[in-house]
Amino acid sequence: MIDAIKNKYFIVALSFCFVMLFYKNANSIIEDENTYLIDALPLIKQNINITDEYVGYVTPIKSVEVMANVSGYVDEIWAVGGEKVSLGDNLVLIDQKTYKAEVDTLKASYDMAKANLINAKSYYERIKKAGINAVSASQIDDAKAQFLSADAEVKQSKAELEKAKVMLDYTVLQAPIDGVLGDVGLTKGNFISAGQTKLFEIIQQNPIRVKFAISNKNYLNDFNLNKPFENSVIKLRLANNSLYQFLGKFAYFDNQIQKQTSSVDVFVDFENPKGELLANSYVDVLVEKPMSDVYLIKQNFATLENDGIFVRIIKNNKIRKEKLNVLGYYDDAYVVNNNFSKSDFLVAGNINNIPTGAKLKVKLIDKNAEKM
Repeated sequence: MIDAIKNKYFIVALSFCFVMLFYKNANSIIEDENTYLIDALPLIKQNINITDEYVGYVTPIKSVEVMANVSGYVDEIWAVGGEKVSLGDNLVLIDQKTYKAEVDTLKASYDMAKANLINAKSYYERIKKAGINAVSASQIDDAKAQFLSADAEVKQSKAELEKAKVMLDYTVLQAPIDGVLGDVGLTKGNFISAGQTKLFEIIQQNPIRVKFAISNKNYLNDFNLNKPFENSVIKLRLANNSLYQFLGKFAYFDNQIQKQTSSVDVFVDFENPKGELLANSYVDVLVEKPMSDVYLIKQNFATLENDGIFVRIIKNNKIRKEKLNVLGYYDDAYVVNNNFSKSDFLVAGNINNIPTGAKLKVKLIDKNAEKM
């Protein structure tokens, strides 16, 4: 029994020695006790395309709420909801009888005013030719005043007639833009009031605009403000997860920062010949942009701290803490543009047990890299 216990403790002790020996080797002590083998990755500049994703909102470039400029009963309806219309197409006719009568009345007044003007002008010219020996100065003045009054009456009558003609034209509601009609909830015989009732809405669908927001930081740092999005490709992912077939064209930035979100609205235009993009719908905006001479740092090799994101690198045979200048994300990696040198390496292994000032030797774990 005693021999069995001794054998058991001997086996445990021997196992412990093997574990310690393995631990010593695993902690990378090589050649001598002050040289440590460090798992590391080379830092290699790359040219990549990264995609930033935003939530977009479809909004028309042009939209008009059609209202009547004159009051009256609806006499004819040509507008049909959902149909495409062109600028100037007739949509609704308001009963014209009252407005035509007004035009006729004012035309008669205008004709009478013109006749009075002819008589007043003729009389004034005769008086002037007669001279002061035949007529008094007051008669000449009265004739002149009558002529000027008749001339003013003609101008006023003409203006009133033109206004009445405009009001008559307003009885025919026409499409103010090219677009697609919304719901037309009118019935012949309905009474509509001038400027008070939205009859229907026309929305321009092609092209159409998408609005999304970027952070103020991205607005200032990430984009060339002289030619924003010049080298970027702007795509849309629709609600059914399909990619929209047309690419977007940058239109403009909003002229102010949104206080609540500290973001800037971006407006991008898309061709929409089939009407797939409907106003007020949401889409995913995918902005693909090329980035040159950047580094990809796997996120699991970095640590997030209060003042930024950091990695450990080997520089001049010393381990240093380096803050990353993050430009974006690429799969599970940070895209950074730190000023690393060709002789720098990214620490990829455990360095907790390596004393300060120890000699280091890099062990490249990248399968395509040569060992040092």
